[in-house]
Order: sequence, then structure tokens, then C-alpha cells
Amino acid sequence: MFFLTNVFRSMGTMSFNLLIQLRMKEIGATLFMIGLLSSLQGAMNTFSNVFWGRISDKIGKRKVFIILSLVLASAFYPLYAVINVPSAFLFVSMIIAFFNGMYPPAAMALSSTAKRMSLGFSLYNSSNSLGMLLSRISIGFLLMFMDLKLAFVFFSIVVAVSVIPALGLKEEKIQKKKEEDFHFGRKVMEHGIWALYLGSLLRQMGTSGSMSLIAVYLNERFHYSASTIGFVTAVNPLIQIPSHFFFGKLVEKTDPKFISVLGIFMSSLVPFLMMIPENWAPVLAYAFLGASFGAFINGSNNFLGRRFHYLQRGRALGLLSSARFLGATIGPFLAGLLAEKSYSLMFSTLGLAVLSGGIVVLLFTKDGD
Repeated sequence: MFFLTNVFRSMGTMSFNLLIQLRMKEIGATLFMIGLLSSLQGAMNTFSNVFWGRISDKIGKRKVFIILSLVLASAFYPLYAVINVPSAFLFVSMIIAFFNGMYPPAAMALSSTAKRMSLGFSLYNSSNSLGMLLSRISIGFLLMFMDLKLAFVFFSIVVAVSVIPALGLKEEKIQKKKEEDFHFGRKVMEHGIWALYLGSLLRQMGTSGSMSLIAVYLNERFHYSASTIGFVTAVNPLIQIPSHFFFGKLVEKTDPKFISVLGIFMSSLVPFLMMIPENWAPVLAYAFLGASFGAFINGSNNFLGRRFHYLQRGRALGLLSSARFLGATIGPFLAGLLAEKSYSLMFSTLGLAVLSGGIVVLLFTKDGD
């Protein structure tokens, strides 16, 4: 049930990222405003993931937050089909981002209760990637005979459908350990976990910034149609799926820190590959993006899962999501500014940001449990 919930939710939510870029360009939005959309979404998610993660830890019932997130977000998604003003996209997207913030901390904490934590995270991450793959393939086919407005309606229904399997989720009762609450901040600082959060922020800043204008970039530089963009971007989740299981297995045999660092260093190649003026370059870039994400997210999730009690994992994993979303706030904003000068300047700056994130994690995050 959990696997299906994630697949349907990811299929819907991941589709909107590309569709909104194309729709905003269609109604005359500037590159800066398109980048600003991702920044505002990231800012709201930065706040909401920590906010909802802490509340879900206190209440302890993850299923409630998963269902509420799906119901409330899916109620607002259809508005994208009727909006014709760029600024309205910004407002609606922030509301949806607030409700979407309930989902990741609760879902990842629920995944960590599996008998093999690494397998639980692998299944959660791979189901999200499968949903993303289906979203990209669906976009590729749907936009052949359907306009953007109808596509918004279609994927709004997909998100709403994810509520059905979520109703069947089962959650074990965990005995709360109150003393754990007093050591969260100290553990973050003493074990160098702050460096993982900072490295995650810098990685996401680079990857989200690079992807925030990607639909426009591929259309202008490579003359890809909207349908072709959907198929090319599908390479990312297609590679993510085996990557999650490969690195999920590998993380059982080594310190998750090094898997996370490997993922960040691999991610730094993506912006530089996008700069190569050859038709194969975007495809290879998306392949690296998929492989690197599997390493990064499984390494990071397991690193935090091993170091925090279950009733702190919502906060710890929510903070990881928030760090990533903060990066997703800064990156697109920076990308919008730099792209006005040149795409090469944008990609090279963002690639260096990702590389610096890997160095931070490698040098300052402590090994071991």
C-alpha cells in the first residue's frame, strides 16, 4: 500500500514541475519569474518540512499526516488548469508546498521502521523514482494530443488517487522515550551532522537551480519539443530505480556517509554535462543525475536513521528535506539571475556549488554511529 501511495503521489507531483515551467513560458513569464517560482516553493518547503516533522514526532501517528497531505494538496492542484496570470502560479504553489511538507518527514520515518532500514528507505525512494519515471513518460505521450491545461487536470486526479492505498497503511505503535528529545540539537552539532545538512543544501542548490529552467533551456538550445523534453527527462528516474537498490544494498556494508558523499560528487557533473553542445549531453546528464541521487539520498537517509531514535526521525529527516528545499530556494533564484547573462555561467556556478557540498560532508561529518 505504501509503495503504491508513493508511486501515485510522485507521478502527480513530479509532473507539475515541468508543466508549470512550460505553462508559465506560454503565458509570457520571464526566466526570472520561472526561477522565482521554484525558489518560493523551496522556501515554503524549508519551513513546512521542519514544522510538520516536529509535530509528527510529538504525535507519533505518521499515517494521519500522509493522508492529510495528499487530500489537502490534491484539492488545490486543479487550480493550475485555470490560472492565466504568472503571479497566481506563485501563490497557489506556496499553498500546495505547505501541505506537501507534511508528507516527506512522516513517510520517511514510517519507512525507517522496516526490519532492514536500508531496504525500507530503498523501497520508499525507488517508489518515488518509479512515479517520477511514469510522470515523464506520461508527459511525453499526453502532450502529443493534449494541451497543458488538460495535463494539469489529469495529474491532479493521479495525486487524488494516491489517497486510496494510503487508507490501508499500517503503523506500529512505538513507545516514546522522552529523554531523547533533550539530545537532538547536541547530537547534530557534536557528530558533525550539521555538515550533512549543509552539504545537502549545496547539492540541492546546484541540481534544483540547473533543473529550474531546464525545459526552457532544452527547448531553446536543443530545440526539443515539449513531448521530447518529457522523454529525455525520464532518463533520470529510469536510472534512479536501480540506483536506489544498488546503493541501498551497498550502504549496509559501509558507512552511509561515504555513499552520500559519492552521490554529491557525482551530482556535480550534471551541470557541466548540460553545457556540452551535443544532443547526447542532456541524456547523459540526466543519467548521472539519476545514479547520483540514488547514492546521495540512500546514504543520507541511512546515516540519519542510524543516529536518531524513531521518535526523532521525523525531525531529523524533515530537517534533511528542509535543507534540500532551502537549496531549492536559493538555486533557482540564482539560476534565474545568472541565466539572464548566460546559461554557461549558470551551469558552471551551480556545478561548483555542488562540488563544495561534497567536500564539506567529507571533511566535517564524523564516521561511525
